Amino acid sequence: MEKQEDTRTCGQCHKEVAEVNFALHETHCSRFLVLCPECEETVPREQLDTHREEQHTEVRCSRCHQKMERCQLLDHESAECEQRLQVCLFCDLELPMKDLQDHSVVCGSRTELCRDCGRYITLKLLNEHTSTCPGTQSGSEPAENTRGLTPHKATITVNCTRCLASFPIEDIEQHEMECRPSRDPRGDTFEEEDPDQISCCPHCHLALPLPTLRWHQ
Repeated sequence: MEKQEDTRTCGQCHKEVAEVNFALHETHCSRFLVLCPECEETVPREQLDTHREEQHTEVRCSRCHQKMERCQLLDHESAECEQRLQVCLFCDLELPMKDLQDHSVVCGSRTELCRDCGRYITLKLLNEHTSTCPGTQSGSEPAENTRGLTPHKATITVNCTRCLASFPIEDIEQHEMECRPSRDPRGDTFEEEDPDQISCCPHCHLALPLPTLRWHQ
């Protein structure tokens, strides 16, 4: 097994140098190299002034106007400055970093209609909902089809507030504009309704029993 070579630490550049070469290294270091007093980096003696100007001159961030050394500016602008622009995940608007969190809370709470299941989903949950949406085959496994028939996507229906007839949710608004019932839908001439029947409010899409839905509307 080879014997480990003895080393010494150079007081000029702080490097470990082999003992047998230390005297020559120290002489060379003292003559040609010097430690920067700001960062203690070893630089050629004739380049010290250039190094200090390029790395340690005081500058200001153009966005937040904070003072710092030039060597710190790049990291500050890319990762630390509160005024650096960032894109909102929900609306693609560019905002200063200090305003982004409050904006995202409000922006992510906006809702968007899922055309697969008819529910209104907040934007911050939209990606998660897309993978679990009951109206898509990717969101849930279809029930076992014992007859070999092609499964169809369920249609969400709501009741007309005038005639109480059921219509697909996408058609109810047009129907209610044209609906002219011959009698009051709340009268006694209609057949007794099933109190357990569930329908959706055409305005807020909340599912409720029919008697509760009438009061709700």
